[in-house]
Amino acid sequence: MSGEARILIVEADVLVRHPLAEYLRECGYSVLEAQNQDEARQMLEQDDLPVDIVLAEGDSGFDLARWVRENHPQVEMIPVGSVARATEKAGELCEDGPGQVTPYEHKFVLERIRRMMASRKRVK
Repeated sequence: MSGEARILIVEADVLVRHPLAEYLRECGYSVLEAQNQDEARQMLEQDDLPVDIVLAEGDSGFDLARWVRENHPQVEMIPVGSVARATEKAGELCEDGPGQVTPYEHKFVLERIRRMMASRKRVK
């Protein structure tokens, strides 16, 4: 069931972040929202808020992805941003390549989360 995953969306623009968060909640996910990487890091450090997937935008998303990989390697990352920037950075951060270009296609994000969680269950 999709509700087993907790997703942290890191996006400065509330008009982008909130609709995606609501969509994923309607799909049964537990969703946290942060407006920047500092807020995201604080949330990730809280033991009572385990996060499975972080979806983070822009250059700060790539910096956050590096930090997450070093400090919380069990957390999956979906870096997002412009096509050019995502293509440039994704190879060093994410096996799947670029995550998603903004504005988000909600169904694409949902499908990627489902694939990540299914893959995680097969490994366990």
